[in-house]
Amino acid sequence: MKYAFNVRIKGKTIQMYHSANKRRFCNQTRTINWLELRRKDGSVSLRVNYGKLLDNFGKMTLFLNEGVYKTRKDFERAFNAFCEK
Repeated sequence: MKYAFNVRIKGKTIQMYHSANKRRFCNQTRTINWLELRRKDGSVSLRVNYGKLLDNFGKMTLFLNEGVYKTRKDFERAFNAFCEK
């Protein structure tokens, strides 16, 4: 699995990070300034890439989950949901 996030404020990307290591990714998410995002109407987009897998039609397809979040609690819930097996 590969993990990525983008921090956007007023349409501009302020911070980006991607990693294949879950522990390193979680440590990097702690650097997001959630108070500044709330004040300046920012958001964080999360993307979890599972790689190419065989779909129901027999073709190799890229599987991923992604979403945009405004609060730390929503971001963490989505991350946990995307990573559970």
